[in-house]
Amino acid sequence: MDVERVQLQPCFVLHQRPYKNTSLIIDVLSRDFGRTSLVAKGVKQAKSPLRSVLHTFQPLSLSWVRRSDLGTLTTAEFLGSAVSLERDRLYAGLYLNELLVRLLVQHDPVQEIFAYYDETLSKLQTCESVEINLRLFEKQLLQVLGYEIGLTEEAETHRLIDSEAHYQYIPEHGFIKTDKKSCSSYLFKGKHLLAFGMNDFTDSDVLKAAHRITFISLKRLLGDKPLKTRELISALRNTMK
Repeated sequence: MDVERVQLQPCFVLHQRPYKNTSLIIDVLSRDFGRTSLVAKGVKQAKSPLRSVLHTFQPLSLSWVRRSDLGTLTTAEFLGSAVSLERDRLYAGLYLNELLVRLLVQHDPVQEIFAYYDETLSKLQTCESVEINLRLFEKQLLQVLGYEIGLTEEAETHRLIDSEAHYQYIPEHGFIKTDKKSCSSYLFKGKHLLAFGMNDFTDSDVLKAAHRITFISLKRLLGDKPLKTRELISALRNTMK
């Protein structure tokens, strides 16, 4: 491939792992180039100017050179104020990062996702409900990836969702009206679907339904390998009971 030279690209670090003795491989979400993996050479050395820069949730301006799937970081600068997250908000931010690393194809431009991610980080720091912000981000992510959840129409008939009816969720198709009123995790009330579609979480049961819907939808894409941060969040909740 031709050499790709990128200068001062707005980015966030999603994940980093050791590479050789003194370097790291960092997965970054860039505004114009999507998810990209870069080698940060010598960054673990005390004298490295990059050592104090490459942090998660910190808006950065990165430059790199890439000749294959793996690029080489050349410069990194602070672009704005870092988002400070603690406890459940920190785990929520790490969950977003792991979700993006798992689902985004490398080098596929996703400017909408970059904007959603930036906005969601800010909301996690300032807004009261972590759960609502996670559900909204998941819904937006699924839409951009081409797996939009149809919350206003029945899958087979394309009739409008009936607020008084019950619906079975089939991820490959959508919501199908049913007379069954069992406790299946795939069964939902029409009024909850409509409320989630309008981002209306006034009724706490809507948030519970939204969590089940996005969990089912994402599982289809993630496969059988669980997200590590989901396990961390579950453990945190258990300690708070």
